[in-house]
Amino acid sequence: MLNDSYVEQIAMGNGFLNKLIQISFPYIIIVSVIGICGNFLTIVMLSTKSLSKNFNNCTLIALALTDLVFNFTLVSRCINDLTRSNNEQLCRLLSFLSHLAELLSACFTAQFTAQRFIAVRFPLSVFIEKRIHLIHYLIVTLFIIFGISYCLLLVKTNAYDNCHEELELNWFISDALLSFLIPFTIIIILNILIIFYLKKRFQNNQQYRFTKRQQQSEMIPLDILKVSSSRYEITVNTKFQANIYDNINISNSRSSNLQNQSHTDLPTMHGRVRSLELLHRSPTVCFKSQSYRVTRMLILVSTCFLLFNAPAHICTIGLKIYTLKQTIFINDVNETVTNLNDNFKQYNETSSTLSNNIDFSHTTKDTSEQNDTINHLKWMKLFYIMTIITQHISYTSYSINFFLYSFCGMKFRRELLKCMLTQRRQLPTTRSVTL
Repeated sequence: MLNDSYVEQIAMGNGFLNKLIQISFPYIIIVSVIGICGNFLTIVMLSTKSLSKNFNNCTLIALALTDLVFNFTLVSRCINDLTRSNNEQLCRLLSFLSHLAELLSACFTAQFTAQRFIAVRFPLSVFIEKRIHLIHYLIVTLFIIFGISYCLLLVKTNAYDNCHEELELNWFISDALLSFLIPFTIIIILNILIIFYLKKRFQNNQQYRFTKRQQQSEMIPLDILKVSSSRYEITVNTKFQANIYDNINISNSRSSNLQNQSHTDLPTMHGRVRSLELLHRSPTVCFKSQSYRVTRMLILVSTCFLLFNAPAHICTIGLKIYTLKQTIFINDVNETVTNLNDNFKQYNETSSTLSNNIDFSHTTKDTSEQNDTINHLKWMKLFYIMTIITQHISYTSYSINFFLYSFCGMKFRRELLKCMLTQRRQLPTTRSVTL
């Protein structure tokens, strides 16, 4: 009964895996084609003059290029799996490009998150960084050089069996640290700090606006009284000017005229000061609102990168830890078996009694080992299915940035619509020329 149920479970698991493999090929091709088109349009749009003024575009263009490379490697790997051409050089090239794209995308995401944190926490440094934007190009080139050198060493030192790489433990740990743990922790910490600082600033701005409105509401009746009193005094002076000059001294009339002029000049002065405040405030307000929009968009991009990629890395690390535990357990069992055989050779006098005990223990061990192997294979299949599903989810993170830029980035969407309108206008002219 136990063997029959075990065979049924294997058949069910193999059927589910076969369905996943059948679905994976069209899914990967569709996602990769969307990613290739979206990343190509992103590179074109970010390279325009109107959008290239922002210093973040260098990092975003590099991120789009790495996503484009990753999508090309996915398509070529699918073609290689379908054709079953197990060329070792091609397999090494594809693994090199995929590792490089994963590493650089994580590094560039951490880089623009750090740039956003600096821009939000130290707003005056934005103007300095625009002048010395060569630093960002230098950081991007350093990341590329480091990634190429690391991935070349990784591909050369590890073995490949039927286009499936078998990473050693040291290389697996270094890959997990560089492409997952270090950049992901940096992104999480910086995003939390950005959100906390923006929330604090927003609360302070609300309190400042509330107090300012209170002051304005308290000052309004005084201004109205001043305006009304000044108008009344002006009318009195115009109607009864002769009587005033007849009955009141010249000095008192001069003082009253000066007071009337001061009262009439107060509202005009208040209006001038307010207009000057608005003129000085409008460019700063526009800059702050634009920086808030860019920050919101980039936080969304980095969080989507985390949410789509983190489960795949966690599942692969968990699968590696589980396989290592099982191999250690198997090695320990083999060592105990060899030690028992050595002891049996030394004690030849009691061989008959030991052989009976061994036969009894062997029959009891068969059922326990069978149960252990069943549980082991169940967990292995579960980890393997989870890694396949999470890896297919992570592929969308290399194709989704174009949609995030177009939905959340107002300037990017505006320039995209302009480009589409110009292309539509050029289509009738090209048709008329061909006719």
